[in-house]
Amino acid sequence: MMRLLGIAAAAAVLLITATLIAASLWDMPGDALTPAGFKRNTSVYIDMPDGARIAADIWLPLDIEADARVPTVIEGTRYWRDTGLTLMGRVAAMFGADLPGVSPSGYNAFFPDRGYAMMTIDVRGTGASSGVHTTEYSLEETDDYRHVIEWVTQQPWSSGDVFAVGVSYSGTSAELMTATNHPALKAVAPLYSDFDAQMQLATPGGVYQPAFIEIWSALVAAMDQNDFCGVMLAGNPEASPGDCRLPELLVSGVKPVDGEADFLESAVQSHNSPNVAAMVQTLTYRDSAWGRTEVTPSENLPFGMKSRIEASGVPMFVVTGWFDAATTNGALARFATFENVQEVWVGAFSHGGGHDTDPFKPADAPSAWTGTEQLEKVLAFFERYRSDRAAGAPGQSILNYYVNGADSFHSTTVWPPTHLTARKLYLGSGRKLSSDMPGNRGFERFTVDPEAATATTSRWATQMGGGDVIYNQRNAMGERVLHYTSEPFTEDTELTGSIVLDLWMTSDRTAGALHSYLEDVAPDGTIRYLTEGVLNLQHRATTNTPPYPMFGPTHSFLQADAEPLPQGQLFSFSTTLFATSALIRRGHQLRLSIAGADAASFAPVPATETPPTWNVYHGPTSPSSITVHTAPWRSATPVAQPPPDPQASKPE
Repeated sequence: MMRLLGIAAAAAVLLITATLIAASLWDMPGDALTPAGFKRNTSVYIDMPDGARIAADIWLPLDIEADARVPTVIEGTRYWRDTGLTLMGRVAAMFGADLPGVSPSGYNAFFPDRGYAMMTIDVRGTGASSGVHTTEYSLEETDDYRHVIEWVTQQPWSSGDVFAVGVSYSGTSAELMTATNHPALKAVAPLYSDFDAQMQLATPGGVYQPAFIEIWSALVAAMDQNDFCGVMLAGNPEASPGDCRLPELLVSGVKPVDGEADFLESAVQSHNSPNVAAMVQTLTYRDSAWGRTEVTPSENLPFGMKSRIEASGVPMFVVTGWFDAATTNGALARFATFENVQEVWVGAFSHGGGHDTDPFKPADAPSAWTGTEQLEKVLAFFERYRSDRAAGAPGQSILNYYVNGADSFHSTTVWPPTHLTARKLYLGSGRKLSSDMPGNRGFERFTVDPEAATATTSRWATQMGGGDVIYNQRNAMGERVLHYTSEPFTEDTELTGSIVLDLWMTSDRTAGALHSYLEDVAPDGTIRYLTEGVLNLQHRATTNTPPYPMFGPTHSFLQADAEPLPQGQLFSFSTTLFATSALIRRGHQLRLSIAGADAASFAPVPATETPPTWNVYHGPTSPSSITVHTAPWRSATPVAQPPPDPQASKPE
């Protein structure tokens, strides 16, 4: 019996050893050779002049021939260009386990299947790349793209045409690639990108937004240290380190570069990234430096690189959503002021486009575009700018915007659209909004409730993971906010653009934050969120020289312009709510809601003092009001389409 057990044990050891050897030698899908003799998937380091090494992953079309030359799409990511497998992971994959990093997916599947090479890089100081990540979107990171693009053009499979695509961080990277002014870059697709990550995501209105930032900070810190368990635990309070045991047996973390596995550890040690949450909290002003640099966001974010981006002349395909943080404000500002040809789509899209966010539709309504349909639109745009296309690409920018509640897009070549007119509604007694100025002066006293909150599925919180944006608790706010409601609309009306709020008030504190909301009230009492505004009241001063248009009063957010509130004294200011578009049906009303906190998404202002008490004034000498831009409803204009390119290749 003992002899039989020994034989069985030896056989098991041999079987396991053979399986491990087979797994180590097993060809993954990316190892397949193309007719040209290239591996379908390779991973390389591209050396930068200062010694940093940028890790790149390339997927080629499976059917590329020896004499073929194909265009290349680049994505610059903060989130690991791909994951690596342990030996046990290779065993599991060999037996059919669906593990990340095995088969091409996303961009790696879409573009090569349509005749493009797809390259994804770990940006400087992240993933398997070496170098210090001094701050988000550092100037060095942007300059790296020049060398990456040049490397691509020198490859034997490259046609010399380069394009860029990305969502969120990598969408901003795509736009920043234009600042290199490399002639090979033909067009870019910044999708759901951050034109101004400071004021449209991290600290909107100068108020710290931890709902997204603190989870994201934990995530990228773990990624920069190649801590796979930390990545799994970030933003998941119900998870524990024990949940990592099985996944860590299969996934090693970021994918090493081919033949350079030994370099990965030193690359990770070089990262030395700043704590993002702590860094963002130091961005008190527009002219605050961030990270381990003396650079301000105005110098290295896309809005601050206008001259360099315009000089490139690179066309842009832009997609954003009305409730995608405040990225739409950036898309509108870029469209209105940048000379680059742009095709812009503003829809009822969640971050990344996976969900429909139209508040007039059921919460589970599908997105207007599938992920593949969105990429097909990107591809069609790229096809028009290939060097081997004879047909001329369109030279005029076009913006297609979705009207919530109407389930349709309108098209315009200018922003704001010219068919809208300003409509002012005054705050008045009885908490009403009226087109008539109140005859008498009055005020509503309101004590800020620091526990007032909108939704855990807000436009801010859903930046992490791209979940559905749902505001389904508007009635639950109750007396935690101050409401003003209009008369019912007498006809169907389009409301589009930015909303201006002029407010007269007093406060018994020297600090505070205004959270204002515009809502639709249906005849049955259903309340639907349309948009909001956020402003740290120390930044209430406006400027005539904004860095980009807000299509309403603009605050400088500069340290020199900040000032405390005049405690107990009447003061006035103007501010702008984030742009939106909606069909306000006949019989519906508009409601303005005012709060001094949103505990679901924002840090309190002031942070520790007793909550402020405000008096919000109305009347002839203190005419608080909102201004909306409206027009009688018209059926949707045909969505503008570029002229067809008769030579454009058709995906099979």
